Amino acid sequence: MNEPQIWAALGILAAAFAAMITVTTQLLVRTIHSSTATLQVEIASLRNETKLEIASLRNETKAEIAGLRNETKTEIAGLRTELDLRFTSLQAQMGGLDRDVQAITKRVFPE
Repeated sequence: MNEPQIWAALGILAAAFAAMITVTTQLLVRTIHSSTATLQVEIASLRNETKLEIASLRNETKAEIAGLRNETKTEIAGLRTELDLRFTSLQAQMGGLDRDVQAITKRVFPE
C-alpha cells in the first residue's frame, strides 16, 4: 500500500469510529430517555396510589371521629339524665327534711 491508500484507510477507519461513537451515544441517550419516561410513569402511579390511600385514611378518620362524637354525646345525655334524676330525688329528700326540721322546731320551741 502506498501513502495515499494508507491515509484513505485511516480516514475510513476514523469515520467508522466516529459513526460508531455517534450511534452508541444516540442509543445510550434513547435508553436513558426511555428509562426516565418509565420512571416518571411509575412515580405518577405511586403518587396517585398515595393520594388515594391518604383520602381513604382521611375518610376512615372522619368516620371514627364522628362515631366517637356520637358516643360522647350519648354518654353525656345519659349522664345528664342520671344527674337530673338524682337532683330530683335530692330535692324531694330536702323537702322532706325541711318538713321534719320545721316539725322538730315547733315541738322544741313552741310559740
